[in-house]
Amino acid sequence: MEKCKYCEAELPEGSTVCPNCGKDNAAEAVPVEETAAETAPVEDSLPEEQTEEAPAAVPAGEGTPEPQAAEEPLSAEIQEGVKATPGKIAVAVAAVVVLAAVLIALLVAGFSGKSEEEAPTETSAPTAETTVPEETVPATVPADGNPDDETCKGTYTASDAEVIAAADTVVATAGDFQLTNSQLQVYYWLEVQSFLNNYGYYAYSYGLDYTQPLDTQVCFLTESGTWQQFFLATALNSWHSYTSLAHQAELEGFTLDDDTRAYLDSLPESLETQAAEYGFDSVDALLAYNVGSGASLQDYLNFMESYYLGYQYFEDFYDEIQPTDEEVEAYFTENEAAYAENGLTRDENYVNVRHILVLPEGATTDTIRTETFSDEAWAVGEANAQAILDEWLAGEKTEESFGALANEKSQDPGSNTAGGLYTDVEVGQMVEEFEAWCFDEARQPGDYGIVRTSLGYHVMYFVDSEPVWPSYARSDLINDTANGRVAEITAQYPLKVDYSSILLGFVDMS
Repeated sequence: MEKCKYCEAELPEGSTVCPNCGKDNAAEAVPVEETAAETAPVEDSLPEEQTEEAPAAVPAGEGTPEPQAAEEPLSAEIQEGVKATPGKIAVAVAAVVVLAAVLIALLVAGFSGKSEEEAPTETSAPTAETTVPEETVPATVPADGNPDDETCKGTYTASDAEVIAAADTVVATAGDFQLTNSQLQVYYWLEVQSFLNNYGYYAYSYGLDYTQPLDTQVCFLTESGTWQQFFLATALNSWHSYTSLAHQAELEGFTLDDDTRAYLDSLPESLETQAAEYGFDSVDALLAYNVGSGASLQDYLNFMESYYLGYQYFEDFYDEIQPTDEEVEAYFTENEAAYAENGLTRDENYVNVRHILVLPEGATTDTIRTETFSDEAWAVGEANAQAILDEWLAGEKTEESFGALANEKSQDPGSNTAGGLYTDVEVGQMVEEFEAWCFDEARQPGDYGIVRTSLGYHVMYFVDSEPVWPSYARSDLINDTANGRVAEITAQYPLKVDYSSILLGFVDMS
């Protein structure tokens, strides 16, 4: 018997319409719109122990510049994750790093959720090409599990009609607050979309094959659960956090800033415009296309209201956390063994250094990496570097005068508008010879010299150095303190979930 290409359910003989997800297997798939990717590593933790990734959705209405790779003319093979903190921070509502995405953009550039006949006449805004694995092996839906956690059902996927019928079913509570099945659709699918927006085609490297249903793939972020179960757990945690913090904000008289308030008030009209622009009959159709059937405009607006209020309230008390130097040192001392296990000790330093890059004659910052230059060309470069150093020595011989020369003469596009300055340089960031000079134990503020590397000659000026550990410890202490505050607030509104009542609509990611 044939299986549905969307959800793997068995098709009735002679029929192309799946009784499980309601999709027409005869219809040609709508092109997938993939969002931009960032390559930050995924933290290995369970859904209940959220990592310092941001929540599922992020502030809408703010510009989202396309990520650009910063020029690093001196950079060698930069090590990924130079230092790891002793414990990953579990800020439930807003983390230090916020995903670069816009909610409306997620809606209009999300997944294709309908058959070709139901799809809009115009496709969403174009995005980067998708990298799809050459061969995929369909998995199977796992057996039902613990009724008290997200493994309760092996699959939560239901037909559109079933999800719509269950719209008003209460699936979770947090104190006196209720989450309906229709509201959950928004939280769940924006959780999925923002994950793909953050990792794009790199998601496949992390074990997520978006050509296959989420309820058939084991998620490595859990012990044995599926990606559907993982996203469900994070969506429920997000709702719990947003709702708890938003209510606490209201109790304390905290209000949204005027710009955000105006933005939220304008959302219905903005979404109507977006829906029309992309060929949808209504905002509800736009929502159904990207977050499945069963979610309404009001569900989306409620989500946005809670998100913004909770997030800005979080930011407000986060910014007020200012530990003293003594508190930071005490925190590092308490966690010193854990830091050492992750490669961070008191002996390691950042350095701040200025340099003026001088290339061999005829070279550019591009060709120096790919072409070979004669000894004569290198000799000209060395002579030019020495002339620049001599000019500086003949003048005031100050850091400021060195910076002025760097702006005038350096061929390093990464620093020649900042006085040649590189700050907070750690071992492993720069080319070997450059680092050897910077991290020489005898190095003192005001030292200068000329260093040759594979990238040219560098006229060097050593600014100063400082220990690495305080910045890590300060950041971790602030996050731990914020975590404690979030935990105190959410504990006032205990989360209870009726997993057996949850039904999730189907959105085609393939």
